[in-house]
Amino acid sequence: MRTFAIPLVFAWLGLSASAGAQPADSPAAGDAGAVPGAPPAAPPQPAEAAPTEPTLPSAPSVPSGAAVDARAAKDDVAEVRVIGDKADSLPKVPGSGTVVSRKEIERAQAVETAELLRRVPGIQAREDFGGGGRLDIGVRGLDAGRSRRVLLLEDGMPMALNPYTEPDMYFAPPIERYRAIEVVKGGGNILFGPQTLAGTINFVTLAPPEKRTLTLDADAGTYGYARGLVRYGDAVGDTRYVVQALHRRGDGYRDLPFSSTNGLAKIFFPTGERGTATVKLGVHLDNAASDDVGLTSAMFRANPKHGTLSPTSHLKLERFDVALTHEHRFSEQVQLTSLAYAYRTARLWRRQDYARQRPVGFIDRVEGDESVALGALYFQPTNVVLDRSYDVAGVEPRLRIKAKTGDVRHTFEVGGRGLVEVADYQQRSGTYPETYVGALESAERRRGLGLAGYLQDRIAFTDFLLVTPGVRLEHLRYRRVQLHTIEDGRSLDVYREGEGDVTGFVPGIGLVAGSRRVHGFFGLHRGFAPPRVSSAISSRGEPAPVGVDESTNVELGTRASIVKALRVEVAGFLSAFQNQVIVNTNPSADVNLVDAGATTLKGVETAATLELGKAFGWPTVVDVGARYTFARSTFRYGVDAGRLLPYAPQHSGSANVDVEHESGVGGQVSYSFVGSQFTDTKNTAGEDVTGRIGELDPFHLVNLAAHYRHKASGLTARLTVKNALDTTYIAARRPEGIQPGAYRLVLVGLRWDWSP
Repeated sequence: MRTFAIPLVFAWLGLSASAGAQPADSPAAGDAGAVPGAPPAAPPQPAEAAPTEPTLPSAPSVPSGAAVDARAAKDDVAEVRVIGDKADSLPKVPGSGTVVSRKEIERAQAVETAELLRRVPGIQAREDFGGGGRLDIGVRGLDAGRSRRVLLLEDGMPMALNPYTEPDMYFAPPIERYRAIEVVKGGGNILFGPQTLAGTINFVTLAPPEKRTLTLDADAGTYGYARGLVRYGDAVGDTRYVVQALHRRGDGYRDLPFSSTNGLAKIFFPTGERGTATVKLGVHLDNAASDDVGLTSAMFRANPKHGTLSPTSHLKLERFDVALTHEHRFSEQVQLTSLAYAYRTARLWRRQDYARQRPVGFIDRVEGDESVALGALYFQPTNVVLDRSYDVAGVEPRLRIKAKTGDVRHTFEVGGRGLVEVADYQQRSGTYPETYVGALESAERRRGLGLAGYLQDRIAFTDFLLVTPGVRLEHLRYRRVQLHTIEDGRSLDVYREGEGDVTGFVPGIGLVAGSRRVHGFFGLHRGFAPPRVSSAISSRGEPAPVGVDESTNVELGTRASIVKALRVEVAGFLSAFQNQVIVNTNPSADVNLVDAGATTLKGVETAATLELGKAFGWPTVVDVGARYTFARSTFRYGVDAGRLLPYAPQHSGSANVDVEHESGVGGQVSYSFVGSQFTDTKNTAGEDVTGRIGELDPFHLVNLAAHYRHKASGLTARLTVKNALDTTYIAARRPEGIQPGAYRLVLVGLRWDWSP
């Protein structure tokens, strides 16, 4: 990490730790006034009584089956949550929300994180093309590419390469790292940023246990897949900790081998009588083949399981992160939660050069049909090496204050963020496909300084009426400096600088009203996302035409538990974009992102969970869940008016049936589908020769999971089948051609859990 990051982080750590020594009274446990994103409170102190906030019904829970597992974190672990573990947390969120619990994570026996996100209504999580190493998530009709239009957090810490200036995801932390996934859409987004367009997803890491525990877990399966996990945790006095190491490898679909290692260490400890802290360390290493060019139409028709066209293309990624969350309770009415973090992501990507028309000079090999125009790819004996590193450091204090004006109770949430980010880019030209070195072609540095502040007041007029107005302010100052380039065939060191700034004002208001069994919610907020530096400033330091994303978002919905063991959520949404930035779908274009202008995203999402075993008093758990999303995303003006946005399926859904017998035998059958979608702004239905343009057909996937747990020994045996019907389909037409979806994967596994 660069020198700017470490002093900033450790200065904040020192301030935060010193705050923990100040005496104060503790807030009440089960605080009904807790903001959904705030950490749970400590046990009550009888010396002082605080104003209590009316609590909306806890019965209507999360439709995705998100009853929190009993093995989840204790309430006193200092962490930043978007919704929280408490039963009454979700009903207070002024928008639709879902918590994927630890129980649901374990039942699914998921191989990749995206598999679980596809069970959340309104979420479009695309299948990874090899090894689960990337995460492509879209929300309510927004393009899923590199998850750049959804805010991804881990325990409240941003996950993107550079949260403001390059909000892309080039890695996917494994699902074994998490005990819950929180998803908030609509008005609940203004507490987090910088992106407030559609949704916030917070991945909640493992909690340190209260006593010694050991877990050993392993899987093996088709395509050379193998996975091994070791997890150990313990408590020493009031200090608790957990460490985990995970390694995965495989030959991959389409001959795309991968190897991935992930490590997590987390320690929780008190900081005085009224303070607690959690320190987290993380590492993630990827070494994988990277298919940067897809199949042509003829190749896919001839063999949907055609191997990769570029076997020498390879991606190495390293990520290291550190975070400290400190919680101090000044009194029963006032609580400060401070988050400080720093992380570095380094990415080294080599890609073999190729052309779609026969180039002059030596050709390494030809793939495809040369007799058809653009039907072949001509690979050259050279490559391009993209060497990039991203550094991020930030601090985020959050102050919660409870107050009372007459019979009206208030819960104020005020906070902010200061974040610095730096990115270094080098592009080299290699003289043979397998090299990572070569002649320097370009170099540049990008910087960003992001400042944010927000204020929210959740006003409880009665036990069943909450109104939550709030406002967020985002400001970004950015700079791009070109350091090296090639001009007129000459390699030149240069210094060309461009800079700019942008401010986003994000007001919002939410309403939650209802009874114990049924309550409704309404949200209205401004959507905002800052521009990427590469889109706002050209490499020569000149202003570029691409602007910011701006929208007005409305949401109306209800949560209900009308009959025993049945939970339902329905939400309608409308996002009117004044300007939406989208991926350029013109194959001959030389810019990646363009302004789409005014667009409209509207639709409805539904979810339901029925606990049949509970409803009929069966000794066997039988849970049924179903979700459906309709999202129509269209251009409002211009030559494309009325056409659908690219990579925005109108229909998607999923369903699952879970069975758990008291003998330890259990299983799950899950189903998901994605409707047809266009891949360009012209809504071209027919497929072009290259495979880059054309409508994507709908597809359906079925997954199976079975297990047997022997309680006395702690051993669990598993059988998992992903894409059980071995459905062949096109997952995407980018980058540069057809990317087939994942094939059938069969895994057998064994797990041992031990605790004295």
